[in-house]
Amino acid sequence: VAQIEGLVAKPREGDCIDLTAGKAAADIFLNFRPAPGQLAFWVEGVTNPALHGPINCLPYVPSEAYALPGIPEGTYRLHAATWEAPAGASASKPSTPADLAQGGPFTVLERSQLCFQVRRFEDFVASYEWQPVERWHRVPVGLEINLDLGGSGGAGGRKARIPQPWTWDARIAGEVAPRRVHVEAETTVGELLKRAGLQEDAHEVIFAAGGFERILESAWTAKQADLFRYAKQVESDESDSRRGLLDKLQEAQLLS
Repeated sequence: VAQIEGLVAKPREGDCIDLTAGKAAADIFLNFRPAPGQLAFWVEGVTNPALHGPINCLPYVPSEAYALPGIPEGTYRLHAATWEAPAGASASKPSTPADLAQGGPFTVLERSQLCFQVRRFEDFVASYEWQPVERWHRVPVGLEINLDLGGSGGAGGRKARIPQPWTWDARIAGEVAPRRVHVEAETTVGELLKRAGLQEDAHEVIFAAGGFERILESAWTAKQADLFRYAKQVESDESDSRRGLLDKLQEAQLLS
């Protein structure tokens, strides 16, 4: 009897399935590779052995995805086997895993098993140092990814960090197109304004989200301001003192 992972195309060994926020269980979609014989598959809990499903029997290996609904958070082992019924009992089907064990009444042509996990995914918190990337991380665009063949990283030895430099599409108030600015970890907010072609004493960088606003100090570094993470929530505008001066000049012109 062949014992390969190839009978199950998806999920793969060690895969994580996202448990969507607000839901208590996930729907798992299984894909199988073509194989002769009838198909049986079932799921059993690893972290919680009390969780186990019935044996699902199909007259053939399906070419389309098969859905297993309502799988709660946890680690599971998926078993799959192709089989033939005993002579003279073509209508019989396995009802327990023991029926497909060696020496059982059914002839097993091929079997495979793998583990997968259902859990809520988390945003990967990037830094300028290498951090392991796990299978349940949502990785933001623009990171430098390294595959550590030594396996000291996260899933598959993957690590990620913010590259140096990285490119910030700086939004400027009143301008349609952003200005592209190269950023390093220790680049100050004041230096970023200069790189954007703005005067440090006449402009400021503002973080705005959900009605909250804060001016970033010109001495802060990109690392201190966590600029990579909040890049899309930050824009540059004229400072209050600069706007006040322009208002006075405009008023003086109107009066003259």
